[in-house]
Amino acid sequence: MTNTPWADIVGPCYTVASMARTLRWTETEVMAAGNDLRLLMLTTDDGIDLFPRLQLQDGKIVDGLQDVLRVLATGTAGRWTWAQWLNVALPDKDRPRNITLLYEGRLEEALRNAGHDAWSWSAP
Repeated sequence: MTNTPWADIVGPCYTVASMARTLRWTETEVMAAGNDLRLLMLTTDDGIDLFPRLQLQDGKIVDGLQDVLRVLATGTAGRWTWAQWLNVALPDKDRPRNITLLYEGRLEEALRNAGHDAWSWSAP
């Protein structure tokens, strides 16, 4: 990934091949997981599919990710927005990043945040 503001927001990413190696899946399985929101898959302007490292914990997909991505999808189809939502520090410095809620097993709180923000994104 080139050095862009998005690289700072999203953090390190895997390619399809490197995500497949990491998860011990086939590349076809990785793409299917990206398509059905078991994994957050981002597509660059030049058509390269990337998978942010932040969605893995101890070499596995963080619990609750698919649930959160499905809620976020109700507000916008913008997967880069979802990545930003997961990883950007929140304005209240006492609140953890949304991905941290998933790392800590706080799925209900993450889902509540996702629902609120998805609603605001879809509001006219």
